[in-house]
Amino acid sequence: MSGNVPDEVDKKILSALARDGRTPHVDIAAECGITRQTVASRIRRLEKEGIIKGYRAVVDMEKIGLNSFFILFLKLDVTDQATIKSFIDTLKEDPHVIMDVSVTGEWDAMLLLAFKDVREYESYISHIRLSMGHMLKDSKSHVVLNFYKSPDEWAPYQEQS
Repeated sequence: MSGNVPDEVDKKILSALARDGRTPHVDIAAECGITRQTVASRIRRLEKEGIIKGYRAVVDMEKIGLNSFFILFLKLDVTDQATIKSFIDTLKEDPHVIMDVSVTGEWDAMLLLAFKDVREYESYISHIRLSMGHMLKDSKSHVVLNFYKSPDEWAPYQEQS
């Protein structure tokens, strides 16, 4: 591999680890047709280069009482970068925010949020309007009905089935 562009073996390793970060090196080696030592060496290099940023547990949110999910679109009423950064930093620290992205088009940001129920979400929205309302021009909420594929199920370089 050169210039941080994964070769085919790296892609197989990345895909295996994205599916399950605890996959034994010996299993990845068998899948890739290389030795366990080569897998370990490549993983260390991918970590050092920042391609592998870390390993996390995938938590079943419903089993910890988070049963209601919402998508919230926000249109900001501010343009100065310091206020926008403060707004983003506040959302990054919010335990209800699963994902916060800036988007093109009608809205400035899209949040994926998790709550125990609709009432908790209603309370959250009221709090947001009180504490950050001066920064918001508009908002729009959607209830998430089903997750057919979530970010924790995504793996790069997956084979098409």
